[in-house]
Amino acid sequence: MLTRRNALLAGIAFVAACSVPQAARPLDALRPLYARPAQDEWPEEFAALRPDIQEMYRYAVAHHDVLQYIPCFCGCVAAGHGSNFDCYVRRSLADGRVQLDTMSFG
Repeated sequence: MLTRRNALLAGIAFVAACSVPQAARPLDALRPLYARPAQDEWPEEFAALRPDIQEMYRYAVAHHDVLQYIPCFCGCVAAGHGSNFDCYVRRSLADGRVQLDTMSFG
């Protein structure tokens, strides 16, 4: 259950993670990273992230319905981001996979 406190903490964490400069996103240029969250399958690069960063990605994937209404304040609008969800997920595919945005991989 999403409590008001958890939503606030998640929002603060997302804003902080969005502070990573655009130039710190080298993985996007190398190859797209896909996950199958329903099967808990994540790319190996994801496993190398700190647990709190992994949790932010997991939260974003599971809570599109909430994050789509939270604007991104880090300046990534130039990268096509329309909401905080876009800072973590580039696109969702019909087969259940998501292409991760590596913005917060830092």
